[in-house]
Amino acid sequence: MKYFEGKTVLITGATGLVGSCLVDKLMQMDNVHVIALSRSESKLKDIFNRYLGNCRFSICVQDVSLFLPQFNKPIDIIFHAASPIAGGVIKNNPVDVITPNIIGTKNFLDFLRTQEIRNGVKGRLVLFSSATVYSNITTDDKMVSEEDTAIADTLDATNAPYSESKRIVEVLAKAYYKQYDVDSVIARFSYIYGYSYFQPNTAFYEFLNKAISGNDIVLNNSDIARRDNIYVKDAVSALLCLCEKGKSAESYNISSNGELNNFMAVDEMASIIAKVVNKIKGSSINVNYLLPISDSRKPGVLLNNNKMKMLGWEIKTSVEKGIEETICQVVDKNI
Repeated sequence: MKYFEGKTVLITGATGLVGSCLVDKLMQMDNVHVIALSRSESKLKDIFNRYLGNCRFSICVQDVSLFLPQFNKPIDIIFHAASPIAGGVIKNNPVDVITPNIIGTKNFLDFLRTQEIRNGVKGRLVLFSSATVYSNITTDDKMVSEEDTAIADTLDATNAPYSESKRIVEVLAKAYYKQYDVDSVIARFSYIYGYSYFQPNTAFYEFLNKAISGNDIVLNNSDIARRDNIYVKDAVSALLCLCEKGKSAESYNISSNGELNNFMAVDEMASIIAKVVNKIKGSSINVNYLLPISDSRKPGVLLNNNKMKMLGWEIKTSVEKGIEETICQVVDKNI
């Protein structure tokens, strides 16, 4: 972790799942100045209250799709995590998804380009991309590597505002490196789960909260595709490794590769949630299906993480352990 010593690190989307965990990890290090950026001042102060008096920590209230503020020192590293992920937002407010992805990314690339010209400081952008760049168009379970991007969602697909904007920001980052030598590395995340102070509006957290509240988890069917899940602490350790060792303008899968039982459908994760909550709280939560249990599932996609392993990183958390840690943190918060 000596790589980060003496550096100023800006984290956008700092109140989200990955951003907040990344802030905590960096604040555990010595001599790292962290700037946490979000559109919401109240969220920043709520989640990072314990750091507000620390001279190594500051907050920045800003919409990344608008102009960027002036900072009182050069920025060495930018982790650009700001991006809505909730299905409802993607479906009903697609412009609110596209704008921070594309315009926000361009703003930070321009910022680093200008900073180097004016101050001689060459910063690095760690750009958050997604497994959605690979699409889910497949007839069988498949594993994809970083070069397997030939298949994409149709432009009319509900998820296209998210998946297509993630594809273009990767192209944008590579273009800025080729034309202007702006340094960046790209993290393609599989599905990340774990404790979040402000929970995303996704099925995983809906099921988790229902179970903790003492309610059964109800699903429509059981033919849901399995997906590549990764615990947030593993994702953050991969980010730090990628930031230090990743090759400029290259993309890297931050994923489980299905290891430690992390290739799992959300209804299977619901069963683990129920089991863990029952053990912790002595309850008898069940997972109920509205339709008969199917003998088959829709095909899913695994992300090959060998490229990250070549940098010296490896996944450490099984899905069972990750879910249990998440539930314990939520229960502790609610006590």
